[in-house]
Amino acid sequence: MKLFRQFVVAALLAVWFFPSASFANTEPANPTPPAASVPSTSTTAPASTRSASAEVASLMAREKQAQGQADFNGGAVYVYVGSGAVLVLVIILLILLV
Repeated sequence: MKLFRQFVVAALLAVWFFPSASFANTEPANPTPPAASVPSTSTTAPASTRSASAEVASLMAREKQAQGQADFNGGAVYVYVGSGAVLVLVIILLILLV
């Protein structure tokens, strides 16, 4: 029982004193600079606008094909336990085991 208590205390100390891993910056250190803007003529659209409109058209076509998706009901039930609930559970276990 004493070994379990020491393990719980060590785990709690590790979580409390080393939370910086959850705040890690995932952005690249040297982001690429944006491309130089080239003035476009009124007759041609920029490539990003063309790709966005092509993507929108593709998504609209997929939505028309899947009319039954609006009535979809999932069959599974998931229970998510947050960190607050885990903390309360650990405190209750410590009180019961001491």
